[in-house]
Parts: sequence; structure tokens; C-alpha cells
Amino acid sequence: MLLLTTFSSSRAQVLDDPTSLKLMMNEEVEWPWKMSAAYDELGGDEEGGNGIDGRRSLYWKPMHYYISYGALSANRVPCPPRSGRSYYTHNCFRTREPANPYSRGCSRITHCRR
Repeated sequence: MLLLTTFSSSRAQVLDDPTSLKLMMNEEVEWPWKMSAAYDELGGDEEGGNGIDGRRSLYWKPMHYYISYGALSANRVPCPPRSGRSYYTHNCFRTREPANPYSRGCSRITHCRR
């Protein structure tokens, strides 16, 4: 019985303080000033027809990815992603050319590999 009264009194305290709930319900999320300046360069008003939703659609456009006809051809195995070769290299596993044919400068990281 004691547990029930303490539980109900704690709920009453939470409900008796409506100001915290009102603040949470009435506050809008504000972007930092520098962030909003970047959005203003794109144009459009918050109150206008585009508004915030129009701005969001600039950044969250649906992306369309396409597969080439060469990738869809029969008996075609694409190059492994970390092999250094292009995805479109013909007969990836039979080529004798180096994966990255450009020459690098000499530094401690590359160990003068050319």
C-alpha cells in the first residue's frame, strides 16, 4: 500500500509541473547560425511555398543507380573492390598490367615504390 501511494504521488508531481512539458512542446529546433547561412545561399523562404521541406529535399534527393550492360553480360565476373582495378576492366583476373600504373613520389609511407 505504501508503494502504491509513493508511486501515485510521484506521478502527480510530474503532472503538476506542466511548464516543462509546454516548453518541450512549444520549442522549435533551431539550426546554428553558420548552418542556416549556408542554407540561405540556396534560396527559398522558410515561410514560403518551399519552406523547410523544400530545403530538405535538396539534400535528400532519391538516388538512381544503374548497372551497365557489360556488367549484366554472361560469364562476367566483376573485379574485387580492393584489387585496385576498375569495375569495368575486361577479364580482371587475366590481366598482367599493374593495378595502379601511376608512379608515386618517394616518402616514408610509400617506401619509394614506383
